Amino acid sequence: MKKTELKNFGGNEQKAKKIAFPHEFIIVIVMVLLACAMTYIIPAGAYERIKSATGGSVVNPDAFSFISNTPVPFWKIPMLLVKGFYDSSSLVFAILIFTASMQIVMATGSLNALTDVIIRKFSKRQTIAIVVIMVAIAILSAPMGYFPFVAFIPIGIVIAKQAGYDELVGVAMICLAAAMGPNSGMLNPSTTGVGNQLAGLPIFYGFGFRVIGFVVFTVATIAYVIGYANKVKANPTNSLMSDFQNSDDIQGDFKSTELQELTFRQKLVLIVFTILIGVLVYGCTKLGWGFQQMSAFFIVTGIVCGIVFGMSFNEMCNQFTIGAKSVVRAIILISFARTISIVLSDGQILDTVVYTVSGWLDYIPAFLQAPGMLLMHTIINFFITSGSGQAVVTMPIMLPVAQIIGMSPETAVLALNYGDGFTNLIFPHSSALMAFLVLSNVSYQKWLKFMLKLIVIWYLIGAALLVVAQMIHF
Repeated sequence: MKKTELKNFGGNEQKAKKIAFPHEFIIVIVMVLLACAMTYIIPAGAYERIKSATGGSVVNPDAFSFISNTPVPFWKIPMLLVKGFYDSSSLVFAILIFTASMQIVMATGSLNALTDVIIRKFSKRQTIAIVVIMVAIAILSAPMGYFPFVAFIPIGIVIAKQAGYDELVGVAMICLAAAMGPNSGMLNPSTTGVGNQLAGLPIFYGFGFRVIGFVVFTVATIAYVIGYANKVKANPTNSLMSDFQNSDDIQGDFKSTELQELTFRQKLVLIVFTILIGVLVYGCTKLGWGFQQMSAFFIVTGIVCGIVFGMSFNEMCNQFTIGAKSVVRAIILISFARTISIVLSDGQILDTVVYTVSGWLDYIPAFLQAPGMLLMHTIINFFITSGSGQAVVTMPIMLPVAQIIGMSPETAVLALNYGDGFTNLIFPHSSALMAFLVLSNVSYQKWLKFMLKLIVIWYLIGAALLVVAQMIHF
């Protein structure tokens, strides 16, 4: 079909052009440019670093001083972009291995056939399938965090499209459910663990109240996803995916024109896969596995599932390569996003931001100081996206502030949990978010539009929980 042409009064013809939303790479590079500009505008500053009781290095909240500016020149950006690849290597290689190994499992057809069984079982109650999947992932995310679930995005999309929903529902089922554990901070070593250690408390102290938050956030998030899914199911024009058509056909890599039955070998694969995921959860919770251990285990998972299915080693290698290719875009984006943190760190303005923001609490009414601390962490999280990095820099400042204003240290750590977690699902330089989106057909623009109302809901719930925590001296 030809593009619509508009004729002006002079008789010339102009093609109607739609303004394209910038590519994710461009958005991140523009943010790198802005970060460089901020190193010229924001005064450089530094806190004195001292050893904590646990032997780590933390800031001395009483020893901040402005120092000579060290602005990052724009001409260094190409080298800094490359440095971003080096600095994020452990993360990007882990994501590559997670996804490539899961492709072997996906190639067995076991998970696709299982989704058919689920859809048939809940044919008239498909929202129950969403609830079951999201609750399971949310519980698993408490000890495992976001990243192991990046590899499950294709499964989420298959389920969503076979149920008549759009890709957004598929991504949201996996991504938002995987955010529940880190957001609530129940077993989050990066924020809860580091924050509690700095406060002189057991590593996961305050677990009970965080469980309450976990339940409330999970229920609200599932209700939000189901609400959107039902609107899309009722009327495809409600979909934020402009090219979506309500159909059982799966497009592209997820095409499935027939409902499948589980074969004997596929059932064996699912049994083995379930056992191995259980071992992975044990490794994350009891053995302290990091990216290297999890990556190695995902390789083992892919190989074992391939052998059980009867797949040749040549085919396993081919499928591993296909999976690795699919994540290259995510790797580039995550590495580019890492450059923003490098620029802000080299410009030595991170401590200045923390010093300025923490001082704003003096102007907030007492009953709103806990939500105010949430807002402070939200601002700081833009500059310091690492949960553990933010905890190490901010908590030596926030904990004494909390003591002065009569707030319990655990409430201060809870504000860190929420402030670090919520915006990781909307900031374009969040490596977790970009990894989820790049593996799907969902653009950052569409995701942001989908998330705006939910983010407001999360902040309202978080603020209410923090007020309660402050009132009961949690």
